[in-house]
Amino acid sequence: MNNTDLYETLGLDKNASQDDIKKAYRKLSKKYHPDINKEPGAEDTYKKVQDAYETLGDEKKRASYDQFGTTGDQQGFGGQGGFGGGFGGQGGYSDFGDIFSQMFGGAFDPNRPRQGSDLQYRLNLTFEEAIAGLDTEIEYNRTGSNGQSEHKKVKVTVPAGIDDGQQMRMSGYGEAGSNGGPFGDLFVVFHVAASKDGFERDGADVYLEQPLDFATATLGGEILVKTVHGEAKLKIPAGTANGKRFRLRGKGAPRLQGSGYGDQYVVVYIDVPTKLTRDQQDALKKFQNAMNGEETKLDKIKKKFQ
Repeated sequence: MNNTDLYETLGLDKNASQDDIKKAYRKLSKKYHPDINKEPGAEDTYKKVQDAYETLGDEKKRASYDQFGTTGDQQGFGGQGGFGGGFGGQGGYSDFGDIFSQMFGGAFDPNRPRQGSDLQYRLNLTFEEAIAGLDTEIEYNRTGSNGQSEHKKVKVTVPAGIDDGQQMRMSGYGEAGSNGGPFGDLFVVFHVAASKDGFERDGADVYLEQPLDFATATLGGEILVKTVHGEAKLKIPAGTANGKRFRLRGKGAPRLQGSGYGDQYVVVYIDVPTKLTRDQQDALKKFQNAMNGEETKLDKIKKKFQ
């Protein structure tokens, strides 16, 4: 694979920063999500964006990709149950120890126990599930101790506040080892769908664009806004400008490390109506005339000295 393929998928070059990669992923993931974009080919593009970010969004995987055109675990999520190998195991990275032993005179024991290969499972979550967390069960196939394929069911507790691209390690749920060696591990990689309610995340903080009518922006008032925890009241001061950002403390996602919650930031934009009743038009015209006819302080001073 050419080293620029994944960067091209995100519309970036190799000099892009991690923040640039994250921003490009968010934008494209939201644009092509199959729940939002019903155009032909959108789902395929969405999957390519997910795969590109899985590698480039991880600094270690990105470094390996830049150097070798692949990563140690980059064999995809193919296979039954959304699996793919690639974390090493039999015939993989564990063989390096044997090679070095032979090169430097160490004794090589073909019958020594070897740990089994690690596996990946891609677990898709809605935006709301990632915020709240859940208990679920996954199913997959792996090689058992007898060398035969076996079907596994595993309960997974998704922690509240998990974010897209993060993963959980489940020891001993990978492939069987050889010569009595231990099982490998199972890595559950979380993929979080875009919010249908317009929320966007940056770690534990949540962002939302909120329409605001002209009268409330001018006169001030109180409005209800959506948060990931339900509706909340937001006070709007008089004279609020388009693009003003408000902070709702503790209304963001749960923090995985530490305690408490992030914040929610509400960015308002003035919602200009496209259709008005006759009474509304007359009221706005009176307002316009009043503003245009209002004397400024300078006008009053000029009149005083005339």
